Amino acid sequence: YYRSKGMNVCNQNAKTKHWGMATVVHILERMEYLGHTVNYKTYRKSYKNKKLYENPKENWLITENTHEPIISQHDFDLVQEIRSHKKRRQKSGTVSPFAGMVYCADCGNTLYVGRAQTMTPNQEHMMCSTYAHDSDECTAHYIRTCVLTEIVLGELNKLVQYVRDNEDEFVRRAMNTNTTTQDSEMQTARKALKVAEKRINELDDLFERLYEDNVSGKISDERFATMSARYETEQSRLKADAAKLSETINHKEQKKSDVMSFVNIVKKYEEFTELTPEIMHELIDRITVHAPEGGRGNRTQQVDITFRFKVVTATATADFKQYYVRRKAV
Repeated sequence: YYRSKGMNVCNQNAKTKHWGMATVVHILERMEYLGHTVNYKTYRKSYKNKKLYENPKENWLITENTHEPIISQHDFDLVQEIRSHKKRRQKSGTVSPFAGMVYCADCGNTLYVGRAQTMTPNQEHMMCSTYAHDSDECTAHYIRTCVLTEIVLGELNKLVQYVRDNEDEFVRRAMNTNTTTQDSEMQTARKALKVAEKRINELDDLFERLYEDNVSGKISDERFATMSARYETEQSRLKADAAKLSETINHKEQKKSDVMSFVNIVKKYEEFTELTPEIMHELIDRITVHAPEGGRGNRTQQVDITFRFKVVTATATADFKQYYVRRKAV
């Protein structure tokens, strides 16, 4: 773009006007598009040194909602989620929807997708990456992608149907409590936090007056030391209580926000007939594949599906003798 406008760019010899991969990655990670202002991304070690160094993200100064966003938080988070998983584009130009999302139940490493031009779709499979490098460290945890696809599609469609028919019940179960009880607990915690913060401020005023009385000679140094120690003990306890209450409130609010966000995502869909990387990353956090049990003719294999925000986990068993998916629990 700059080159087409006749402006100076770093690489004047580049023949294409297309964006490079690094440029696209930089765009996808910019929090400014969320409406925030981000400062201190870089720094100089000395005013004498003109070289810029990248600052760790924890040292950034982020001021939220300073301008109009051009992308929603949901879309931004989804892009970061997709980019966080390693995936390799196949020779066919496609990316497996399971890439970087399926894990071994025993060693915890990812399962990789096994494909070949000589394989039929039903022969494509996934295998533990640890086993692939050293068969003594883990077992194969082999599962065909067509079987895993059937399991995931089945659980997703059951989830959509359940949320559509029993939204309140789903929210209650995901929150692990009754909604009315949850609201009551939140209200009680907020009241307790307000009382604690008020008393902390009162103690600050008492400290100030106590100090003035000591300086003016109204109370002795001994009395000042005794009273200030008592106030400090009380204030330390209140600050600790306030911190715990704030953490509890924030956790419950975040949990409720996550559950409602997940419900709104699920309600966008009516039925799943195929899996795409976008669907997987929007609805599923991870898939855990257990080692198969039984031998030829009675082989079964457990698969755990943890949905986004960890709101619920579905456990299914693939029975290879009958080739069907039997739901065990939600």
